[in-house]
Amino acid sequence: MSTLAPSIPAQKAATVLVVDDSDLLRNILREELEAEGYRVHQASDPEAALTTARDVRPDVILLEARLGHADGIEVCRALKSHPATGHIPVLLVTSRNELKDKLAGFEAGADDYLAKPFFTKELVARLRTRLKDKVQLERSRQMGQFYLEMLFGIASAITSPFKVEDEVEVILRQALLAVGAARGTILLLEGEPGTLEVRGAHGYHGRGPRIGERVLLSEKLSLGEDEAGSPTAVHVLANDSVFVPMVAKEQLVGGIEIDLRGRGGPLSANDQKLLLSLASQAAIFIQNARLERDVRSMFLNIIVSMAGAVDAKDAYTMGHSLRVARTALVLAQQMGLPRDRMEPLLLSAILHDVGKIAIPDTILKKPERLSREEFEVMKTHAEIGARMLAHIPALAAVIPGIKHHHEFWDGSGYPDGLKGEAIPLAGRIILIGDALDAMTTDRVYRKAVPLSRAMEEFRRFAGVQFDPYCIALLEEAWHRGTLHDAYSDTTPTLHELIAEIR
Repeated sequence: MSTLAPSIPAQKAATVLVVDDSDLLRNILREELEAEGYRVHQASDPEAALTTARDVRPDVILLEARLGHADGIEVCRALKSHPATGHIPVLLVTSRNELKDKLAGFEAGADDYLAKPFFTKELVARLRTRLKDKVQLERSRQMGQFYLEMLFGIASAITSPFKVEDEVEVILRQALLAVGAARGTILLLEGEPGTLEVRGAHGYHGRGPRIGERVLLSEKLSLGEDEAGSPTAVHVLANDSVFVPMVAKEQLVGGIEIDLRGRGGPLSANDQKLLLSLASQAAIFIQNARLERDVRSMFLNIIVSMAGAVDAKDAYTMGHSLRVARTALVLAQQMGLPRDRMEPLLLSAILHDVGKIAIPDTILKKPERLSREEFEVMKTHAEIGARMLAHIPALAAVIPGIKHHHEFWDGSGYPDGLKGEAIPLAGRIILIGDALDAMTTDRVYRKAVPLSRAMEEFRRFAGVQFDPYCIALLEEAWHRGTLHDAYSDTTPTLHELIAEIR
């Protein structure tokens, strides 16, 4: 049965708190209610009533509106205002039967009003009604809480526009959990029109649908004009399964297929509503994430084009920025940096030389050693690049790596002469990637050196020019074979670099 349909508690298990200052009446009520199968607790004054209610958490409270010199209605108000007891139904029992008394009780939060004298059968009937109301309220609360948890789970999982479709199984697992099913698949509209592709499967243990398998939409969803063919209804399939369409902005995104065998019964109306709501929200998540992915991919392509414009000014540095970015990600992975720090690092590395757009070609392409004056002009490219991007809020985390990728560990670098760990980590990493590519590729002023020679230079200047910890990680990558003699012979694509941070 559905995990979202808690059964109504049996009357034997229900607990009643009787609050009355009359020992005789409390005992009479206790005997009569225990005879009906209820468990009874008693309280004779306001303080005991509040304490017992908070400790016992009864299913319903019978409260005398007049407790000696105290006002039972104020007790009711206190019960309803406390988070531990505010959800407990309160049935006011009193000999005061005027309209103003009833209104005062209801304004204090009472759920029902029973005037003395009363028959036991009437009291029991009122109790049953209040208990049923409480159970229905608890069901709704549980369903709402479960629904929020499902949506939170989906939203938390879909954290990257580059990997949303790899995490659609999160949506599938939430759907199965919602209705107490063990097996199912999630399918998205892909490729040819009218074709669904399996993007996630759960519970089949290798004997069910395969990831990437394609099926016709018409096999899962009838698109006729009748109500059964509506893309906003749960569709019953022939194999004891149902197909729940995922629709966002009147556009079908895909669907969730759930195998009902072993579940213990068909879907209830509430189950179907819950699945349709979940599918609708999931469709919006997927559609928005796809849109964000497309926008960000376009944004990154523009950034690569900006970096390429710098590289293209000199044939010897073509692809330099992407190769520097590759090495930066190698070091970041060695460090175990989280994805939310690797993405800004990637952009910093790609754009680290963007300020060279403002450097005259006579300096940038000069085949001989630069003069002191020319070198001072060249050094400005780091600050120029940072200023160029400072007005783009989305790149705030990217700028430190661009501005400080020529700071040296001993403080002799530029532009600010930062030293040691005062240098932003991105700057320290990009400096190493920049130097590695400069040494292992042909330049106008010298030929490339073997990787082994480059590693000697890194060891020589570790703790002087380079962060010694980062150099140790670079050594590990070299010994592991990630860095090799042909490493700089190839230039990665943007999408290959993005795949590295998934």
